[in-house]
Amino acid sequence: MTSRSLAKSPAFTWLVTLLGVGHLMLVTATGRLRWDHVVADVLLVGVAWAGPRTRRFLFGGFPLWLTGMLMDSQGLWLFLRGGIHTGDLWDWERQWFPAPGGVNWPLWWSTRSHAVLDLLCGFAYAAYLYEVFLMAIFFFVKKDARFEKLCWAFLLVNALGMVTYLLYPAAPPWYILQYGPGPANLAALPSPAGTARFDALLGINYFAGFYARNPNVFGAMPSLHASYPFMVMLFVWRDGPKWRLGTGAFALLVGFSAVYLTHHYILDVLAGLVFALAAFLAVELAFSRKSAPMPVTLPLTPGGDTRA
Repeated sequence: MTSRSLAKSPAFTWLVTLLGVGHLMLVTATGRLRWDHVVADVLLVGVAWAGPRTRRFLFGGFPLWLTGMLMDSQGLWLFLRGGIHTGDLWDWERQWFPAPGGVNWPLWWSTRSHAVLDLLCGFAYAAYLYEVFLMAIFFFVKKDARFEKLCWAFLLVNALGMVTYLLYPAAPPWYILQYGPGPANLAALPSPAGTARFDALLGINYFAGFYARNPNVFGAMPSLHASYPFMVMLFVWRDGPKWRLGTGAFALLVGFSAVYLTHHYILDVLAGLVFALAAFLAVELAFSRKSAPMPVTLPLTPGGDTRA
């Protein structure tokens, strides 16, 4: 069954409906219901029942909704994570990527912030997610098969990240700067870190509100901030130098911002790039196999056949 026929299938429509309603029940039962939950779930179910034209968006858009649900529900399974690492990445970063003075780069930048960099990096950290959504919509409008590929790769890279957060929970640089590398402080609140300077410069609370909803303080490795724009670059690479330059420059800016704003180490950024590449290749392989032509049997003689 093709993705288009699957999206039109009544079974898939009912599955999406049950998931949307079930998610609303889950967030209500766990005391986490917000207006954006209602909007996302109602839109999902509405698209599923709206008709063939809007349902064309469903198969590709569904993994975006599923990603949001999984990321938003991280707090429900954090009890499964292993021992929390606080000083490991801090020390490895200093050894493998030393900044001037023998310190690591997050520490070095934490004492050398500049308003221009705060604005530039804050913009990048705010826009990284919207780039994925805008490219998905662009592909959808163009009826480009990369719409579905990008959405499913987005789900896969986030799933890989969440599994890593459970297997190797690690403190970000801002946590070490605030609490030190000792035993993990499980009562530590999420922090906007360097992005607070962006909020202060513009007189807004965008990042304060964004990180206040983060259920997982110890999710430094990998940097999904670095993963998303790099994955977008991979999907548009074939479109020529202008696309490569634009998306590549933005990916570099987000990677730098992750370190400059003390949210991640260089190691986290590199891991994010590897995860993005893995998700991209896995989805490309899955879709290529799905679209590969089946061998056709042509009976040429009454007693035999020839495979074309």
